[in-house]
Amino acid sequence: MGRAEGLNRAASDSKAAPFEGTPARIMFVYVMWFFVWYEPDWLLEAVGGGTVLVKLYAALFIPVCALLWTRFRRDALFWPYLVMIGIFLVWLPFVLNRGFLINGFGKVVQYSLLTALTISVLETPQQVNLLLKLFLLQFLWFGIQGLPWAGVPWHQNLSNDDSFGPFMTIGLGFAYYVAMGTTITKYRYLGFFICLLGVAGTVVSFARGAIIGLCVVLAMLAIRTPKKMAFLGYGALLAVTGLVVIMVAFPNGEFWDEMATISEEGTSAGTGLQRWVMWQAAGELFLTNPILGVGPGNFGPAATEYFTERGVTNMGSTFDTPDKMYMMALHNDYVQVMVEQGFVGLFALASVFVYFFKCVRYLRSDVVQKAWMNQTEGFIDPRNLALGLEAAMIGFMVSSVFYPQLFINYWMWSIMMLALLSSTIARRMIEGKAGAGRPSFRSGARRTALEPPMMESHEAVPKTNVV
Repeated sequence: MGRAEGLNRAASDSKAAPFEGTPARIMFVYVMWFFVWYEPDWLLEAVGGGTVLVKLYAALFIPVCALLWTRFRRDALFWPYLVMIGIFLVWLPFVLNRGFLINGFGKVVQYSLLTALTISVLETPQQVNLLLKLFLLQFLWFGIQGLPWAGVPWHQNLSNDDSFGPFMTIGLGFAYYVAMGTTITKYRYLGFFICLLGVAGTVVSFARGAIIGLCVVLAMLAIRTPKKMAFLGYGALLAVTGLVVIMVAFPNGEFWDEMATISEEGTSAGTGLQRWVMWQAAGELFLTNPILGVGPGNFGPAATEYFTERGVTNMGSTFDTPDKMYMMALHNDYVQVMVEQGFVGLFALASVFVYFFKCVRYLRSDVVQKAWMNQTEGFIDPRNLALGLEAAMIGFMVSSVFYPQLFINYWMWSIMMLALLSSTIARRMIEGKAGAGRPSFRSGARRTALEPPMMESHEAVPKTNVV
């Protein structure tokens, strides 16, 4: 049977009930990620329904831990997350503001547990498909709600245009490759619609950092897409969509005036100066605590104490007293990790990104393409899945230069989970076919978070040890 024929048959088979024969533990994983991505608990509270779903979601981590106890697999252990958790635990008794630390700690533990559970429980590409669809559809759900207001009014994070804009850029990058990689017509149209929605949502957010992220993601699509000629047409349509939205939403040139301040203000005025003052303060604090930083979430309290003790009365910009830094966010995830978690935190975060790009490189390999053929129900092949996750992660990484997202939103953790999950399932499938064969580390594919990755070839080679 040819590849196209097999995919078409799989696409037709996908019309069967998606939950038919699905084990309860896998359904539970879907429910947990539905809570993360769609936040029905906070929606219910916002419309006056109380906190019952908020409490339910918290209580559901009891069965999460129980399932991990009985179903945990070694390849679900991702050591960079353990390092991050360790930093939080080390600092917990000593930080100036323990509440600020706990806010971030809850996110790290929550997403680490869900990632480990998902990789331990899901076993096939078909089971990954529904997770990918849930991930995709959130951009439609929130994009439609947020477009008229440049944010989702009821949402605790997406009500802020500095979150809504980058979120829509991330969705655009992922949706483009869904549209290019699916054989199911409705998802192709849906993917392209979300791309248009992503451009429109980013533009109306009026956020300069989000616009920079959008430009970088579009450039990545042009460079990385295998179908360059197709992108010329689609890219032109996306550009026209953006220009139309600019003319309609900002008819008096406000958009271009705002974007011009990117170069005009620099670090000498406005928010550019404010951030530059904070980043300089962060650099000075980092030099006093370079190994483990000043404590997660505690840049503001630490800066206030440090500069007050040294008699600083005017730090520049809006900070005429160090006390005004207490509640400030650094608006740069990398500077935040540097000053709050030191070299150890930077190493853990860098390791996450290194493993991510190894995962997506592996998913693009011929050996994975062959193993997954006819097993994705026509939704998306692993090569386009890898490119979509890569575009989404690039969108996150660029936006994190301008906005604090890492310990506030679930974006990086979700994208990383999907990359780890897909590459791990691919490895299991290939090892199942190859028997005892094991791949080499040099290929860059991920075997597990703790073991050497897999060769990007069709032949298994002996296992090698990594020092």
